[in-house]
Amino acid sequence: MQLSKDTKRFLVRLATFTVLLTLVVRHFTSIGTWLGNIVSALSPFIIGACFAFLLSVPMRLFDRLLSKKNRKGQPLLSDKKRRPVTLVLALLLVVLLLVLFGVIVLPQLIDTVSSLASSVMHFVPVAQSWIALLREWLTQYPEIAAVVEPYLPDVNQMASTFISFVQKYAGIIAGTVVSNVSSLFGSATDVIISFVFAIYVLLQRDSLSRQCKKLLYAFLPKDFCDETLRVACMTHKTFFSYVTIQCTEAVILGALCFAGMVVFRFPYALVISTIMVFCALIPIYGAIISCVIGAFLVLFNNPIQAVWFVVFILVLQQIETNLIYPRVVSTSINLPSMWVLLAVTVGGGLFGVIGMITAVPITSIVYTLLGEITGKRLAERHLTVSDFASFPSKKPEDRQA
Repeated sequence: MQLSKDTKRFLVRLATFTVLLTLVVRHFTSIGTWLGNIVSALSPFIIGACFAFLLSVPMRLFDRLLSKKNRKGQPLLSDKKRRPVTLVLALLLVVLLLVLFGVIVLPQLIDTVSSLASSVMHFVPVAQSWIALLREWLTQYPEIAAVVEPYLPDVNQMASTFISFVQKYAGIIAGTVVSNVSSLFGSATDVIISFVFAIYVLLQRDSLSRQCKKLLYAFLPKDFCDETLRVACMTHKTFFSYVTIQCTEAVILGALCFAGMVVFRFPYALVISTIMVFCALIPIYGAIISCVIGAFLVLFNNPIQAVWFVVFILVLQQIETNLIYPRVVSTSINLPSMWVLLAVTVGGGLFGVIGMITAVPITSIVYTLLGEITGKRLAERHLTVSDFASFPSKKPEDRQA
């Protein structure tokens, strides 16, 4: 029996896949070590690419400002000069933010941590007086006292436990941050390589784009190259839109929080606002985390203010969600709220904070591609959305038949 060309091609591919899968399974440890070494060697370039992507956000903003036309109908700067200028302005902005953080925010954060223990000790007698009043009131109701008394806390023990916890884990957290930053950048050489590579990518991105397209179309089928470039453009657009939206929202929310806390005279305004800016980058859970941390800090300074602080944050979140966010977001992430919650939860559980931040755009891309593939498959079977509007007793194929 003579086999057709398609059958022979399929058998060759199946045999090649089987051999490769067998080799991977038998040498899984060695291949994993080899891939780890490759990723480690390429880590400066990966970090540089990520840094270039982050810098492209303010560069796009400066580019829009400098591309505006003057009275003569000409742009303020030509295309050739505009990119280096926007790069320099973006780098200056990053340096300015780092200097402000090191000069203003970091000392405030250190003072807050150092004064937290004294705030706890100041809070202890207040809490003891409240509990004493509660116990005095409970003496009038013995039945209620018998139920509530075992659950009344020992304030001194709680305070000492909290201070021990802070002293123990503050050093661990600081050491973890330092070790992660050190492992991220490695050495001064890796930092320089990452920085130079990021500058090269930003200045020569058009040339790099042309080179990648030439390689794709030279060695791969045209249809595959077209689809790859389409997915790559969608991925870049999704990540860029997501980062821009989240950063803009975080800055606005942090500024409003700082202004409101100053007006209402809440303590630790700068520290809590800074925490809110960083937490706002995390969808859904970021608002909860910043509210809990802020209320916890205000609690030891003034418990009544902690209640009003929670009310203030809830009102601020409603204003931001209903008024500010719709005006800031021009293009939204194509992902329903349920999948956002699922993506953030799973991403955070698998990869921590980085997973929580990147899970939403990745899931949005997968959701869009899966929707396109599903639509094509349904169209091939001559099915429409109305066929799945309810749960029919018969299959859609049987209904159409």
